[in-house]
Amino acid sequence: MIANRVLIADDHELFRRGLREVLTKDFEVVGEAREGGEAVDKALSQKPDVVVIDISMPGMNGIEAAREIKAKLPKTGVVIISATDDEQNIFDAIEAGVSGYIVKDDSSQSMVEAIQHAAEGKAYLPPLIAKRVMDRVAGSMNGKKELHGNGSTPLSSRELAVLRLMALGKRNREIANELCISERTVGNHITSIYNKLCIYDRAQAIVYAIKKGIIRV
Repeated sequence: MIANRVLIADDHELFRRGLREVLTKDFEVVGEAREGGEAVDKALSQKPDVVVIDISMPGMNGIEAAREIKAKLPKTGVVIISATDDEQNIFDAIEAGVSGYIVKDDSSQSMVEAIQHAAEGKAYLPPLIAKRVMDRVAGSMNGKKELHGNGSTPLSSRELAVLRLMALGKRNREIANELCISERTVGNHITSIYNKLCIYDRAQAIVYAIKKGIIRV
């Protein structure tokens, strides 16, 4: 089996070295970067399956770099690593289209699982991060009939398909290509999803998908 190709981006050499040692057991590490702009450049030249990038980077930070990488290489998964589980950073990362968010004191197995999921086009959040995401959004959803009761969903099968791909970090163009529909139609479906669920952004959509078992973390 061909190993998934991974690019590591972190401004601390010792951390990069340690992460490389952990990842080379399961993946092919194709390069390292010391700052956000370099991470984008190396991602474009190396075209890895997954970029693992620190959120706090000199110049362009990890979230900005992730957003640019996803815009230019939509099939490349991005996993954010951070020293903290700051809620706003988590939501900003989700909005940027990352596949996973790992705190540096998480286990090495969590990192491996996040990369494996990202390489397969799936989302991964460690349980504690997933709980923080759900807890933050739960208040705005509390009492909404669509989220409670018998567990049913008001969404059509096509809207569920769009929501599943959104929750996996896919952008509108990728969703359109996968479902063989236009980007405009994808946009219409997303508007309908937001209206039916009384939500306002992709982060809340991901929480709904987790609650309903549409994706698993």
